[in-house]
Amino acid sequence: MTTELCFACTDQGYARPVTTVKCTVCRKEVSWRGVVSHYMEHGKKSGNDVVCPICNTKVKSQEYRRHVRMHFVARRDTSYICNVCGRGFITLRSLLVHIMKTHE
Repeated sequence: MTTELCFACTDQGYARPVTTVKCTVCRKEVSWRGVVSHYMEHGKKSGNDVVCPICNTKVKSQEYRRHVRMHFVARRDTSYICNVCGRGFITLRSLLVHIMKTHE
């Protein structure tokens, strides 16, 4: 799963620019700007919970958006890396804000 979504080139230590991401659920090419929203559409409702299409975990509806965002977070030493575009951040909070504003 991680390698399918990770566009941060971890072996070489630099990010490759991407404009589309191939969805691991439906195999559709999705703009990197809307990748989180696209994965959220694949969630299956189960009562008050949603089943995550990426890891098949049941998550409370109100926590589902943050759960999906966390699939696009990579930790490297003392920083956090966006798995969609490869941009680095010092704090997890700043990375999550980036994902919310840029990739949803």
